[in-house]
Amino acid sequence: MTSFLDAIEFLTCVRLRRTQAADMRRVAASQAWFPLVGLLLGAALLGFDRLAQRALPEASVDVLLVVLLAVLTGALHLDGLADAADGLLGGGDRQRRLEIMRDVHAGTYAVVAIAAVVAMKWAGLAALPPGVRFEALLLVPCLARWSMLVTSAAFPYARPDGMGAAFHERAWPVATIAGTATALAASVALLGVGGVLALAFAAGCALAAGVVAKRAVGGMTGDLYGATIEISEALLLLCIAALANRGWIGAWLLR
Repeated sequence: MTSFLDAIEFLTCVRLRRTQAADMRRVAASQAWFPLVGLLLGAALLGFDRLAQRALPEASVDVLLVVLLAVLTGALHLDGLADAADGLLGGGDRQRRLEIMRDVHAGTYAVVAIAAVVAMKWAGLAALPPGVRFEALLLVPCLARWSMLVTSAAFPYARPDGMGAAFHERAWPVATIAGTATALAASVALLGVGGVLALAFAAGCALAAGVVAKRAVGGMTGDLYGATIEISEALLLLCIAALANRGWIGAWLLR
């Protein structure tokens, strides 16, 4: 139970205890719960979506859903995306890129990256057909957080120290297997065979992010974990919308 609370408090702005766990090894040990926390975030988005659509047009609700997700996560992953963009695109060699990622100031690349990802999420939500909106809102946050688990297991940490180093150490095998089981079960339950396609796409996003990170800085960092989640969420929304609009995937068990 403590591990589950660590995962919730790390990935969201929700504080269920008086003091937040600061030990990254404890948080890293909670990685198996990350997809489930994503499902809880999806449930919050779904509840808001159903309530807000009673009073507002869908286009307005889509914008508010993007804002709500940023609020619920404390903009933690957006911050990582910003730092990663500045470091990977603005740095020269590996060491310089890592130094830039630790700079608290946001540069042009950071602003463009955040704007691009937010716009992509909005576009993905707007493109979702009604038949898979329920499923996408639940599933996308789950698979995006599972994609971080994939990168932490598959790729080394770029720094010898740092708060994210424990994630790679604790990812395999228990956390990865358990987290994958949760993500797979949710995907199949919500979208059937289409859910397997969505899971495979999320894995592709994670592996692509890891390959880029390894070539640029030698592996993953905390900022790159956050960037992986944000980019995966945006691309997954677009992917599910595109496949559903072509009739290639649709709701399954829960419809």
